[in-house]
Amino acid sequence: MPELLFRVQGNNNRPVEVTIKKNGKNLTSTCTCSSGVDDICQHRINILSGSDKEIISNNADEIKKISSWIAGTDVGKAMHDMIESLKMLENAKDDFNNARKRLIKALKD
Repeated sequence: MPELLFRVQGNNNRPVEVTIKKNGKNLTSTCTCSSGVDDICQHRINILSGSDKEIISNNADEIKKISSWIAGTDVGKAMHDMIESLKMLENAKDDFNNARKRLIKALKD
């Protein structure tokens, strides 16, 4: 079973380890940070998204393998859905801010 381990700069300058394992169509990931125990942490999201910006281990070039591992897995679908939802949230925030500005302007007329 292929496995990748990345050391990542964590909070308070304490490194954490992100592990990604591929077993057929199954992909799992863990992180040693406190958020990574019961939740999805930003360390894993960054790596699963292909970002190597916080990787401090000497294998940052292996981040390229992750996208091929994710393809066709439930993790890939969930990542896609999360990214699309985040885009919709950002658009909704922009729409809200624009509507708020229009209301403020209308109240000053």
